Amino acid sequence: TTSAITIRKQIWERARDKLTNYSGRIGDLDGEKYVAMQKEGMKSNISLYDIFPDSRTESTAPILQYVIWMRSQRQISPNYEANILRGLIKLVKFRFASELSTSISSRNNSVNTTGRQSSAVPSTSKKSTPLDDLPIIAELRNIHREAGSKGKKAPRSSDEGKKWLEWTEYLEVIDMLKADLLKMIENYECQLEVALNKSGNDVPDNVQNTPKPVSPNVKSLQKQRKEIAVIFQHYLILAFFSCVPDRQRTFRELELGRNFLRVETTISNERENNGRDDSSSFIWVIKHTADDYKTGGAYGERPPLPLHPSLTPAIDDFLDRWRPALVNEVENPSSPYLFLQPRTGNPMTPNSLYQIVSRCCYKYKQKKTNPHLLRDMIVTHVRKNADYSASEKELEALALFMGHSIRMQRESYDRRTLGQKVEPAIQLMKIVNSF
Repeated sequence: TTSAITIRKQIWERARDKLTNYSGRIGDLDGEKYVAMQKEGMKSNISLYDIFPDSRTESTAPILQYVIWMRSQRQISPNYEANILRGLIKLVKFRFASELSTSISSRNNSVNTTGRQSSAVPSTSKKSTPLDDLPIIAELRNIHREAGSKGKKAPRSSDEGKKWLEWTEYLEVIDMLKADLLKMIENYECQLEVALNKSGNDVPDNVQNTPKPVSPNVKSLQKQRKEIAVIFQHYLILAFFSCVPDRQRTFRELELGRNFLRVETTISNERENNGRDDSSSFIWVIKHTADDYKTGGAYGERPPLPLHPSLTPAIDDFLDRWRPALVNEVENPSSPYLFLQPRTGNPMTPNSLYQIVSRCCYKYKQKKTNPHLLRDMIVTHVRKNADYSASEKELEALALFMGHSIRMQRESYDRRTLGQKVEPAIQLMKIVNSF
């Protein structure tokens, strides 16, 4: 059915994205079989059906061999192993998705003709699917859980000192990027004014859509306008992360009019409203359904995620003057996505957004910070900084705002050292025992 094809496609895309980041080919999953086939003159292109002939528990053997080989030859960390297994589980699901959909269709047809349901006992988990009931999937999940448990106790394999920024340093990166952007815009507007004066106002405001042939001045302005649009995107992306420290998928998939909306709000803060109280203003918000973010299945539709009001003029300016320079007028003139790749006009990819954050942070602070590390940085900053004195309710609200549990916040995102975590208790005991 169409739905089954769609599910298989989604499973494959997720598995491909996971496995693209890791070394090793599918053929490496069963290296001995590969060598034996070559010696016997058999086919050398091994398919998923060769590696996983059925869904029995024993069919996990090639993956176990692969993991053991990665441990001994590549010295992979438990966290790396867990990530590989996560991708391989999706790959195995892709392998058996078509067979399972056929089996379900046959079962449904049997129910329709006989009026009786199958005696098979489904999984009792609320989040499980029929694929999760397969023995091979259940066994792989056990192996994955074991690797995940080891990963929580194991030391980090990479030197995060080369990536880690204090949150205040990250905000400085945004400020420096904004300063450079404003200089570029100022220079562009000066050159545009000169061009207008020389040509007698024949240079259109939207130099991107100037009909050909164009003068060298107009070409230069077109190039500058696109360069500004690119840097403007970089600034907004980094600023968005500071307001809503979410997963990078959120910003890659922002669509105008669907999950990225300009809404009217009432500001009841005199400091934010230049002394005027209860005045209407506009802000941009991110609105997620359960399908728009990773943990939507657990938390459902999210409340609106507002961006800071100070960003509203910048977003409006970007949409009005600069984003059109990034739109591919030939292939996708009406793209709904907020952020676009400069060369193609297509939506951002995981790698393109990753590189934007990493390169901007390295340019200004010589640290190759990545988008996911930003989530760790804000949680650590809030929990470590005594000036905030965040209550448990506030920390729980931050976890919900970021789309994860308070337990996940403590175990995965809080990067304070053990000494930093214990320090409040030490200070408390000094107060209690004031001899």
